[in-house]
Amino acid sequence: MRKPLDLQLFVVAAALWLGAATVGLVSHQYLVLALPLCAWLIGWHRAVATILILALICGGLLMAIRHRALSQTVISPYVDQKITLSVTGSVRSDPVLGQPKNESGYIKPATTTALVSSIAWSVRGSQTFAHFPIRITTSQQVHWLPGSVIRCSGIVYSTAEKRVAALFVVRGQCTLIHGAGWIGRTAGRVRSDFRSVSSRVGGDAGALIPGLVLGDTSLESHAFTQKMLSAGLTHLTAVSGENFAILAAAIMWLLQWCVRRINMRHAINIIILIGFIIVVRPSPSVLRATVMVGVMLLAQIRGSRSSALPALAVAIAFLIFMDPFEATDPGFALSVAATAGILIGQTPIAHWLSRYIHKPRLCELLAIPLAANLLCVPVTIAISGQFSIMSLPSNILVEPAIAPITIVGFLAAVITPLWSGFGYLLVLSQKPFSWWIVEIADQSARVPVIALSKGWAGAGVGLSAMTLLALVVWRFSHIFHK
Repeated sequence: MRKPLDLQLFVVAAALWLGAATVGLVSHQYLVLALPLCAWLIGWHRAVATILILALICGGLLMAIRHRALSQTVISPYVDQKITLSVTGSVRSDPVLGQPKNESGYIKPATTTALVSSIAWSVRGSQTFAHFPIRITTSQQVHWLPGSVIRCSGIVYSTAEKRVAALFVVRGQCTLIHGAGWIGRTAGRVRSDFRSVSSRVGGDAGALIPGLVLGDTSLESHAFTQKMLSAGLTHLTAVSGENFAILAAAIMWLLQWCVRRINMRHAINIIILIGFIIVVRPSPSVLRATVMVGVMLLAQIRGSRSSALPALAVAIAFLIFMDPFEATDPGFALSVAATAGILIGQTPIAHWLSRYIHKPRLCELLAIPLAANLLCVPVTIAISGQFSIMSLPSNILVEPAIAPITIVGFLAAVITPLWSGFGYLLVLSQKPFSWWIVEIADQSARVPVIALSKGWAGAGVGLSAMTLLALVVWRFSHIFHK
């Protein structure tokens, strides 16, 4: 039986999340809507209500402070003023080449964008040192590595992207002051070589492999990405928590044959995973996946999935404290929903499946995607405004192909810089599995989706439908086994 404290910690983390999301998505004024709930909670349990109210306020304050900091920077007076500024900054993300745009019959060429942390600003001969994130866009097709330091001139504009202070449109050429360190160069070479051998595989099957293994989506076409989204498989187009979990489990299994001490195995596993994080880039989504996998590993070590609920609560709080904008990120909601679904729902679903499938191991494997996707459905509907009846079947069908691609792909990524021929053979051996995922996505995308409302209304419809489905399944199972 789950301890009450476990759920209380999870609810406190959810309150912190709700406070940050409310301020980030709407306004801090809407926090007053929580007052009736707070008043009811005080009448129910004053001590718990006090903690929840503090968590709600704390989450809202974290988001408000970050908003204030980004809106009141040294470049704020120059936003949308078309005044030329010069910036020196450190590149934080791989540059992404966009798509050409058709504006009133004129084809606007594709631009390259990258996330940059500013170091110094120069305006009319006056230099100021300031550190905050900006989004840079340039007509150059640049290939900077994260960690590189650049200098360029341009104009700052306001942007809808809330994680950055402004959009910096480069005029002229950017100057590379110095490149990334040896760690960044090594990681960049691993990604580049692995992308090269994957492109030789060809087609969407080849493009999917570097995305699934290293989070490199540069080979994936827009049409393929939309197809995966329609099929409910978009989480496979980039690195997710499942990839980390599979890799960690595979490493632990291999280490048991050569390392006796369990603590040493865990230490080696952590070092390898840290290297993996550097290669796939420590972006918010990757850090989120890392923390969520830590929760899953803790559950396995302690031998109880329900005992990991407090760890999940700590993970939610930690990520929001580190970056309050995670509270408004759809990927964050999907990660939490999938992790919570597996922790809470895998065992009951596996037990229910065992009534009809007398293969315990198969029931466990089927229960994982079912538990994860059931809680993700309301979030997916809120984001996209559509529901595909093929989402759950598709995830179950592709599940056996994910582990071999992840494990063999990781080995290929490590070997390719040293022996590209053997690395290519390893990647080529995974083409049947990758082709299977692409084929499932292609067939599933042909099935019409159900159009629903986005936002809170869509989430409510999805949650109600999942609850009704669970009640119907439980009722019919109960009648059938009477």
